[in-house]
Amino acid sequence: MKLREEKISSTEIYKGKIINLYKDTVLCPNGRTSTRELIRHCEAVCVLAELDGKFAIEQQYRYPYDAILNEFPAGKVDKGEDLQVAALRELEEEIGYKANKIVYLGKMYPSCAYTDEVIHLYYATDLIKTERHLDIDEAINFSFKTMDEINELIKAGQLNDAKSLCILQYYNLLIKNK
Repeated sequence: MKLREEKISSTEIYKGKIINLYKDTVLCPNGRTSTRELIRHCEAVCVLAELDGKFAIEQQYRYPYDAILNEFPAGKVDKGEDLQVAALRELEEEIGYKANKIVYLGKMYPSCAYTDEVIHLYYATDLIKTERHLDIDEAINFSFKTMDEINELIKAGQLNDAKSLCILQYYNLLIKNK
């Protein structure tokens, strides 16, 4: 059975700093046409950083949810920037640690129904304290927590960020249970 849709036309609705919104007309596999609303988003990275058996976790206010969320360090990849370089940069900017070892775990699609965003996931170790360099519009608290403490946050419904949950699964499959 054919599954792929074919784009007939695309109209840009909004152009922003990190997202662009499009309204596309597509030809469906059954021969009918339909509309797709699509957010084009830059690539991003997320880092699970381990220091002495504990993992860096951030608390950051997220406007769409009007809530302070627990997340692992993450951020956007600048145009033309190497993914690993971006992961190392975001880690140092947000928590003030440089990683001497970093491993690519995989990628995730945070919401495949309406955005093309891809978040690349990394595991960082051999951390060295440096200085934080938060963006002018960022306010982030962070701490290092044990995996048991992180699991308690999940059980309590206090860690439900998709990229953070996904990176934990990759870690469990590729690093911890190796």
